Amino acid sequence: MLRQLAVLTALILPASACGPLGTAHPALTKTQAAQILANYQSVNNRANADLDGGLLATVETGAQLEMDRAGYRLRRAKKDKYTAFAYARPAFYIPRQDGFPKWFAVDAASGDTRHALLFVQDRAGGPWLLAADPFPSSGLSGVDLDKDGYATAVSPTDGGTAVQPSKVAGVHAATLSSGTGGMAPGPYTSESRDALTKVEAALRKRGVTLTSDFAPDQQRSFALRTTGGGALVWYVVRQSERYDMVDPGTVSADGDLAGLVRGRVGHHLSSVALIQYLAVVPDHGSTQVIGTYRKAVQATTS
Repeated sequence: MLRQLAVLTALILPASACGPLGTAHPALTKTQAAQILANYQSVNNRANADLDGGLLATVETGAQLEMDRAGYRLRRAKKDKYTAFAYARPAFYIPRQDGFPKWFAVDAASGDTRHALLFVQDRAGGPWLLAADPFPSSGLSGVDLDKDGYATAVSPTDGGTAVQPSKVAGVHAATLSSGTGGMAPGPYTSESRDALTKVEAALRKRGVTLTSDFAPDQQRSFALRTTGGGALVWYVVRQSERYDMVDPGTVSADGDLAGLVRGRVGHHLSSVALIQYLAVVPDHGSTQVIGTYRKAVQATTS
């Protein structure tokens, strides 16, 4: 199912809103976060309607920008119409933080789709950019909040969870690549691995060899403390695939690859996809994936 693309407008907060550096103050208030979300929704609809990649490049960052740019190419290729949307029932999770990057998360819905949006500010006075937007199966819950309603950011190298937030992507990638443990079974882990194995076997019967590899993306992870002592973690995995075909064009560049390949498919087709994940990492035990967003971003043929 096609994703309804998200674009975030740059919003420069006054210096007084950021608080003095070096203190664990919230980067912004919930009122300011709500203003960012409202601005985000407005510019999002405008840029998506026009397939405005220039605007997109000024308001998003990292994997989100790369994925949404690819989504524009897909929409152009398929000539899909765009329907404007609105976010409903937003809940804001703003951590107290020292230094930069500053960031906060939003749990919201647009139609039947849940969002776990994550906004980042890399420097004092800089714009707030959309860094991630995986789709959880249900609303966020279990985030630990203090008496003022603010969350706690967990360091990427925190050792209080079963897996450090910075290493979750690697553990997940290993599960998808070779079936190793560390991740709870489910549709985004063991079932995805099993489905890929079946696809590989089916393609071999058609004279196609599929080589697929998963690795952590370079984008940093972000995590919030949960009430059980674990962490809610946003992270990105990069999937690389290569199809080697006895007969050229056995595998076509359609579906999610539409708009990424020019010309006819030959004996070889390679693609790269980014996969955003949202997972609950307990203080001990297996990591449970609760949300995802996948998009093919590159493809070549020879």
